[in-house]
Amino acid sequence: MREETALKSQREFPPGTQLQQYFPCYQPIIELETGRVAGSEALARSQNDAGGVVSAAGIFFDESHSQDWVLSVDRSIRYQALKKFALRPDSGFLALNISPVWVDRLPDTHVIPTLQMIDELQVDPKRVVLEVTERSGNLDNLRRLTREYQRHGIRVAVDDFGSGASQVDRIIALEPDLIKLDMSLFKAATSGGAAADIALATTAMAMRAGCQIVCEGVETADEFDFAVECGADMVQGWLFDAALREVACGSAYVEQMQELKSHYLQRKAASHRRAYRHQLAVEQEARKLKTWLNSSDKTGDIHQALSANALHNLGVLRLYWCNYEGTQTSPNFELGYEGFIPEQVYLGRNWSHRPYFPKLIGIRGMAQEQIVVSDIYRDIRSGDMCKTYALALSDTHILLLDVLVNDQVLFVR
Repeated sequence: MREETALKSQREFPPGTQLQQYFPCYQPIIELETGRVAGSEALARSQNDAGGVVSAAGIFFDESHSQDWVLSVDRSIRYQALKKFALRPDSGFLALNISPVWVDRLPDTHVIPTLQMIDELQVDPKRVVLEVTERSGNLDNLRRLTREYQRHGIRVAVDDFGSGASQVDRIIALEPDLIKLDMSLFKAATSGGAAADIALATTAMAMRAGCQIVCEGVETADEFDFAVECGADMVQGWLFDAALREVACGSAYVEQMQELKSHYLQRKAASHRRAYRHQLAVEQEARKLKTWLNSSDKTGDIHQALSANALHNLGVLRLYWCNYEGTQTSPNFELGYEGFIPEQVYLGRNWSHRPYFPKLIGIRGMAQEQIVVSDIYRDIRSGDMCKTYALALSDTHILLLDVLVNDQVLFVR
């Protein structure tokens, strides 16, 4: 018993290390479905000379401190966080950070300190989430440890997912319950461009793997909107609260969440309304083009038959046609302010691998006027976000139009 008491005392404040100045604060993690606090992340804090609370994260990267001392600080903060959390059974889960580098220092036979703390403080393991915070460290050791955590009912999260080198190996090896999108990627993605493509693809991959998505660093309404676009299950950030000395009340952000989701819904509905009007206008022009192409044995002068300006205003980049085997049988008619510019380079190329071809073949003979629209993609030539519209031109050919997505169209009639 005396030895147990000594160990407990060391976890809180090991002699001579002045750990009293380091303590946890709790940043709320809010569930999108309910607006309630799903849990909190324990973050290292200390007091400055003026008595204010400041981040203590720097000590974990300060090479002037010994690794043993830093590990003592980390375990002290973890123990304090669990101790307070044990008194709040209604406060969701507690997320704790763990470094794979420290995992490598644990012998195979070593008692896992976090499990020991959880058992001692009688915290339900299902209320604990351990975040793997780095990509370094031995993956086999990390897999062994996370399997042990999961065996006890603790959930595992991969933090900063999408940053730096690929972390797909960690998803495969650790089978995490949660993914926290890398904050720097998330911030960059909110402005659009390639970062947005990568972020959306990253979260889609994580969802396919059965992981819940957490977006952290949410500080503005626009960032909240993008978190929703990413399919986030939970969000955290200063838009709701900074790290707090006490665990937040479960219902503290319900009204704020309702307001944010209402704004998102209105904005998204308006965007879909514009996109639908735009799609109808493009489809109308595609049917006009089909009628003209089928009215003559020859293509004739496309400049005279069609209004390049009208198509350009709708965001049409190019039009062309293929046979049902996917082989292009016309030039690309590239559109610009100057009109149509035929390009022969793609004649004979085969596009049957594109997803809209199986769809068109699937409805062949069922609805001749049905137009198939592809998912959004980035056009390699222009770098713009596009969709391809595909319409059966005849029994032998398919008409295709590559069109800017609605948000990039300058003018819609």
